[in-house]
Amino acid sequence: MTPFQRGATYERISKADDGDEDGVERQHEDTTELAQRRGIPIEGRCFRDNDRSATHGKHRPDYERLMAAVQRGEVDVIIVYMLGRLWRNRRERAEGIEILRQHGVSVLCVKGPELDLTTAAGRLLAGLLGEVDTFEVEQMSEREQREMRQRVERGQVPTGPRCFGYTADGSEVIDSEAAEVRKMYEALAAGATLSGIAADLNARQILNRNGRPWSHNAVRYLLQNERYAGLREYNGAVYPGKWPAIVSEDQWRHAVAVLTDPSRKTSPGPARKWLLSGIARCGVCNDGTTVTSAQRGSKGSPNGPDRVYKCRGPVKHLARNAEPIDMLIAGTEPGEPLGLVPQLLLKEDAAGLLLDDGRPDMDELSAKAAVLRARLKNMTDAFADDDEADVIEFKRAVRRIKERLAAIEDQMTSPARAAVLGDVVNSEDPVAAWAVLPLDRKRAIVDMLMTVTIHPAGPGRRKFDPTSIEITPKGRRLS
Repeated sequence: MTPFQRGATYERISKADDGDEDGVERQHEDTTELAQRRGIPIEGRCFRDNDRSATHGKHRPDYERLMAAVQRGEVDVIIVYMLGRLWRNRRERAEGIEILRQHGVSVLCVKGPELDLTTAAGRLLAGLLGEVDTFEVEQMSEREQREMRQRVERGQVPTGPRCFGYTADGSEVIDSEAAEVRKMYEALAAGATLSGIAADLNARQILNRNGRPWSHNAVRYLLQNERYAGLREYNGAVYPGKWPAIVSEDQWRHAVAVLTDPSRKTSPGPARKWLLSGIARCGVCNDGTTVTSAQRGSKGSPNGPDRVYKCRGPVKHLARNAEPIDMLIAGTEPGEPLGLVPQLLLKEDAAGLLLDDGRPDMDELSAKAAVLRARLKNMTDAFADDDEADVIEFKRAVRRIKERLAAIEDQMTSPARAAVLGDVVNSEDPVAAWAVLPLDRKRAIVDMLMTVTIHPAGPGRRKFDPTSIEITPKGRRLS
């Protein structure tokens, strides 16, 4: 007659394909067969963790339930296929052996010995067998890590799930998806938020690699993935890969720098809906930001409730109708005055919006550029007045001066400003280009060009006074 009256079976497999129960099912068949052969009643005490590794101490729900049943006195023997199915790391093994010792529980292995953990000999044998299991796992891990390092050093394509933009084996680019990846990097560089990028993709019904809509975090993960720059990170070092890059290394590094910048403004909620939310300042407390809320009017009114910019602080110093303020800053409505930003874009010297005012040698570069522009004008005038001038020599000289001028202008240009403003400033119709920009881009441009401070309008209803909105240009060339 068996000395065990409260048996339990435990099965576990570390890795299983989706829906694959065959591995643990085979273990269950063998453990229940052993229980029947030894006459040990199980009575439904079957515990199973499928696709759960025990090596790194990951959460195993049924193992925890098994240990709880042991501590309640409901189990006196655990039947496993082999001891390594129960424990694989030293810490968990030591804790488990102690729990089983305290409650007088033994372990029976289909492939292995019977372990009476109430005795020193049983615990010694369990420890020795466990160390062999741990050795095998650690040795396998070392082999896998060495193989991984070799693959990285050779620039081989990473394994794993398909990466959006690449084929399943990662060796070729999918042109349509790669174009979307480039747009994401360009949008981030131009001031778009992660939520805004995701919203744009979803609005255009561009699905992720799993055929699902994009989320804020999915966009972040993609933009920080070095694989798109043809690189691979391993143990803190970056190695070149042998698959085609979708963006340049500079683009990828810029995206990582933007997303990991501690000063970056982030919002845990949905993307911003209004032009100056979180950008404009309160003119009373000057705490840095305002918020928006639809407070005035009613939902049943023809135009809906009025949007209001109000102070973020506990004391509401102001609550201003947002519509005229937005029009003052960004308006392009026919028949209405242009907003301040469109006016800046229409100026003859609008290219100055792209200049890097932080450069210590900006004045020197500006002087050199002015000299070259003057020289070009003088050469053109002289050529026009000289009927015997050599056309080929003139064109060659002009080309050389223009190349020197372009090099100086490149040095004068701020990469950040060019990313946010470049396509609008250089557009044939800057106002039209501004009008169709997504809100993220408009907000980034406003935040780059000016500080908007909203002052209280005073008591009672009154006509909108533009002077109550204080505009401070950012950059000495924007005044």
